[in-house]
Amino acid sequence: MPLAQLLRWADTWVDSARTVTVWALPLMLWGLPVGWAVGGALTLFVAWALLSPSLPSLLAVRAVSALDHVLAQALYYVVAMSAVAAAEMYAALGAGLLGFVLLRWGVLEWAAGYVVRPLRRALYPLPVADQVLRGLIVRVALKHRLSLPQVDDITKDILDNLHDRQGTDPDDA
Repeated sequence: MPLAQLLRWADTWVDSARTVTVWALPLMLWGLPVGWAVGGALTLFVAWALLSPSLPSLLAVRAVSALDHVLAQALYYVVAMSAVAAAEMYAALGAGLLGFVLLRWGVLEWAAGYVVRPLRRALYPLPVADQVLRGLIVRVALKHRLSLPQVDDITKDILDNLHDRQGTDPDDA
């Protein structure tokens, strides 16, 4: 597996909370009252953003990569919001359209970042992108039955570099 592919997948997985929420929101709006659907989408977004760095799987990252295409999402929303409008669920239609815009433009990611970033720092020893990349490397190694003793060395180097930039002692962490 080329490193460039693993880097693309890691980048996709880091942003997967947005992708998963974009696809789940219309389903929630169809089956739940608008307030519950919006609350459920927000909860899904934050929970996915917090937990996904520890759960990158090769199958899941391939699925998220496929679902991350803007054209596919736009077509999905055209169909889903047309069905919502045909059912005269206008509050759900407005919430769906607003949710799509806020998610695609990264506004929700930016706003939730004030809560998510400090929690991620507390949950994961590495920066999130490095945590995800490390997880993908380990999973590829396990899939292909490869030994990767260098992964611990890479992790140590990342932590040392991070602590050097922050001016802290890595042994205090």
